[in-house]
Amino acid sequence: MSDDVKPWDLFNGSPRSPEEVAAYRLEICKGCEFFRPKTQTCKKCGCFMKAKSMLANAICPVGKW
Repeated sequence: MSDDVKPWDLFNGSPRSPEEVAAYRLEICKGCEFFRPKTQTCKKCGCFMKAKSMLANAICPVGKW
């Protein structure tokens, strides 16, 4: 796993997480103190978590997934 994934990895053929894994990750994010519900972004990494959760090689910046 790597935390150096970029937003364009969604479009360049990077491996995707299975839908159930992405949904599980996003639920973890929604319960996290660093999650911004209004924008669905992370205060730690600044990523849009719905998108980041879909990337197989992405990791949570605070180690929750």
